[in-house]
Amino acid sequence: MFWNKQKKQTTIKRERQIAVNKIYTDKFGNDWFEYVNNLTIPARRTINAEVATRFAEMNLTKSELMILIDAMKKNANTGNIVELFSVLSEIEFRLNFIGEEKTLMELAVCYFIIDGEDETQFSDEWQTKKRDILNADSDAKDFFLQKAFERTIQFGNTSETDILNFLRRAKTENERLNQYLQTLKLENTLMT
Repeated sequence: MFWNKQKKQTTIKRERQIAVNKIYTDKFGNDWFEYVNNLTIPARRTINAEVATRFAEMNLTKSELMILIDAMKKNANTGNIVELFSVLSEIEFRLNFIGEEKTLMELAVCYFIIDGEDETQFSDEWQTKKRDILNADSDAKDFFLQKAFERTIQFGNTSETDILNFLRRAKTENERLNQYLQTLKLENTLMT
């Protein structure tokens, strides 16, 4: 009879191998942490964070940049100089942005860890889980976009600017580029 009783699930908190500080609890009850000392961040995570930082500073993801480069090559090969300069203009516009949400999100999921995530490792599974949580919790997303922005070079140049207000205002400009990228993706799909 006692064997039919449901076992009580217990969550065992594992001992952290690298010192981290709790900085946030999202609406789902997940605790979020940052490294106490950035010099202790594991190499793989640091490399991914460095790549994410570079793309955050350009305000383009790697896939978006590759699509734009392919479009420039195609336009150059066909002699369509007007369209080539249009793509260049889009890249230049993005480079002059203060910040962009997708690239800052990538930076945030590199630098911050969540309860249950191994702070000594870096896995795509955990990065996806964190992106999903942040997309479902707007307050957490705002908090971590701001924290990610503070890790970029632009933060020093825009100390008077509230990045979250800028990101909200910049949505229309960002949508323009996203529509342009979707058109380019569609054209590439139709060509193959």
